[in-house]
Amino acid sequence: MYFFVNQGIGHSNSGVEHAQFYRAARFRALGLPFKFVFTDHLPQLHQHMGEWQLAEHDVIGLYDYLLSDAPDDYLHFGTTQPHSYHEDALWDTQQRQRLLFRQTTGQYTETIQRRQQHADAAKGSWVVDRVILENKTHRISWHYQYMSDEVKQPVDIHVDNFRGRHYLFTTQDELLQFFFSELERYFDHNVYLIDRGTAHETALVTLKQQGADLKLGVVIHAAHFVDFVAGHPLWNNHYQYLFDHVALIDLIVVSTVQQRLDIITQLQKVGVHNVAQKVVVIPVGGVASVAQPRHWAGGTAKFVTAARLHREKNLTHLIQAVQQLRQAGESVTLDIFGVGQEYAPLARQIQTAQLEGVVTLKGLSQDMVTAMQPYDAFVSASYSEGFGLAYMEAISLGLPIATYANQYGAQALVRENVNGHLAAFVPEKTAESQNIVHLTQAMRRILTHYDALSQGASQVAADFTDERIAAQWQRVLEGLV
Repeated sequence: MYFFVNQGIGHSNSGVEHAQFYRAARFRALGLPFKFVFTDHLPQLHQHMGEWQLAEHDVIGLYDYLLSDAPDDYLHFGTTQPHSYHEDALWDTQQRQRLLFRQTTGQYTETIQRRQQHADAAKGSWVVDRVILENKTHRISWHYQYMSDEVKQPVDIHVDNFRGRHYLFTTQDELLQFFFSELERYFDHNVYLIDRGTAHETALVTLKQQGADLKLGVVIHAAHFVDFVAGHPLWNNHYQYLFDHVALIDLIVVSTVQQRLDIITQLQKVGVHNVAQKVVVIPVGGVASVAQPRHWAGGTAKFVTAARLHREKNLTHLIQAVQQLRQAGESVTLDIFGVGQEYAPLARQIQTAQLEGVVTLKGLSQDMVTAMQPYDAFVSASYSEGFGLAYMEAISLGLPIATYANQYGAQALVRENVNGHLAAFVPEKTAESQNIVHLTQAMRRILTHYDALSQGASQVAADFTDERIAAQWQRVLEGLV
């Protein structure tokens, strides 16, 4: 069995989850058995599965499994009768929430108990203290240990009446190790592809060290490296455990040739050799078909972008670039698809710049290929991308792209003067104004030779067809198992 291991999914998702969805479609086309594995507590999991068209029999949720009346049946069929989600709260006379009761979308209920965080009531708030999950006689409960006001971790995790036995796990790591050992007990010839969560790597490496006959792969979705400090590599903290235990990892999947070469070179500099055969390039997204080149007859150029509304995506740069283009006499608009914590600040920036009706926050789309059809060009202001699925979606439609020349995503998918333009940037606050000037210039240049760039997009897309990517997976997995 092939497992795609992640913490969870939601109403909106990042590129990591979309990469999993794409991989599932390729495995399905190849006839390879797979399961999504989600280990976070997700009260609305089955609702979100429905939104993203994930079949119940393709998903294993840790808490659904441990609370199931028939665990083996659940591993095979999934949750056969999901519930509708609802919740009720109990408030005290001071209007403080003390209890929260939820009917999850799975087969169990959740009760959350809150306590006062500080003895001095003036100092703190009421925080989650205890969580109880129940399905008839099956029960899971834990307390939270607060490392700070913002950081907490579950401790003293009781799992009652799982297969007729009672368990106590001191930490979440112990629970995860038990959960994966259960998957090992039920399934054969297992390959785990970890998309997110260092704790998953820890649990599975431990099982492997204890003799479990499993294969372990890690899919890298972002820039993995920061710098060398005093001769030692400073890795992205999401991948620190991976590179510390690379000898126990069977497969490392990256999306670009350059990232593969960088990983091999950086490991060799610290004396880690013989890793080239386990670092492979398989793009996390592709195109179902190659679109016909577009023709732009002039008029208003409609730019589009799609990203989580987070600061790291630098969406403020796009708004300023549109403002500069309009001040220079160009007729352009920009629609921004996505949701996130920066919605309100972006809306204020649009209003302050008097760009209402020119720049529009469009919200979430669960089908960006369809949503981007009416637009002329794609634009991105991200300084860092592991691959950039939104780039691929734009390429599949024949859209020229203007973007910062981020190391892996843009430089792999946007070829200068072929299917778009790369804007130079320096990732420092002091360079922001100049970066925006460069991005504005890249957007303007798209308008000067649009048709040739759209034809180039179709050429680039031919290198990333679904069939080619499925064949890459098949070759790699045949060598692994």
